[in-house]
Amino acid sequence: MRSETVDHDLLIARDLKSGQERVITDLRGDGSSGWKIHGYALSPDRKRIVLASLYGPTKADVDTGLATRAIWSLATDGSDFRRLTPVFPNTSQGRSQFSIPVGEPVFTKDGSVLYDFGNYWYEGTTLKGGSLPWSVSAGGGTPTLLSTVTSCSVLDPSVHPVTGELLFRHSVCISSQDEGIFLYPSAGGTAPKKLVAQTYGPGGIDPSLETASWIGDGSGFVFVGTTEVTRAGQTDTARALFVYDMVKATATPIVVPDAGFYVQTGAISADGQALVYCLRGAGDTYNLHFIDLSAATPVDKALTTDGKSCAPQF
Repeated sequence: MRSETVDHDLLIARDLKSGQERVITDLRGDGSSGWKIHGYALSPDRKRIVLASLYGPTKADVDTGLATRAIWSLATDGSDFRRLTPVFPNTSQGRSQFSIPVGEPVFTKDGSVLYDFGNYWYEGTTLKGGSLPWSVSAGGGTPTLLSTVTSCSVLDPSVHPVTGELLFRHSVCISSQDEGIFLYPSAGGTAPKKLVAQTYGPGGIDPSLETASWIGDGSGFVFVGTTEVTRAGQTDTARALFVYDMVKATATPIVVPDAGFYVQTGAISADGQALVYCLRGAGDTYNLHFIDLSAATPVDKALTTDGKSCAPQF
């Protein structure tokens, strides 16, 4: 994803061998000057893409008085846009700064699309509300709430490529013990398995609110988190990229950037042999980096230098 401006993203396909790129969509097909993308994903057969955006607002959307994103599906050549979610009604009931965030869609094994859906507002200076995962048919229709715990915001879904189990980040929970990365059955439920606890201090990991990326055989996934490191003899924090091993039940840092740099998002190839991550630098610049994990000595190589490329997926 490449940010042309603060309000306009492009979705780009890049060939890692040749370096050639093509624009999948600039989100101008609705006659606008473009829109931001708040999460996107490829279908398992790699023929469709889903994304969350304010693209294509109707009069009914505008009449709600809220800028609420929709989930859209499109072909991988950028054609055949189809809206999957309906107009979401304004349920603010007079609450201050009310919003309905919609984002981070992902295809499930059963052919539906999961996404984050929330209600947020302010009471005085305190932010209230939360987000839970909803599901809609890949052909569009009436969304349904997925069964999960309700004591947390349940965010950033990713799907086990073999079993269809669902990985979520629990955030802002009633009990801090319920925060971290959890694995649910494919149909959801209320007793998920905690894989990565949210912990602080030496050896601790605070998982970021970013979508994890699975290895194709389901043996593990990569995710972003904050941890303590030692730099120049001093304790510092680093936003790093970790790999979680499903057999060993361990999380290990694989990219720890230098001071002043932060891993924003990351993705691993299905065969587990290649890694692309987004590195945030000074002045909120974003660039993609590539690591060939099959090499005898893996080398970290910059893929972009434009300062506005992020959110890679294979």
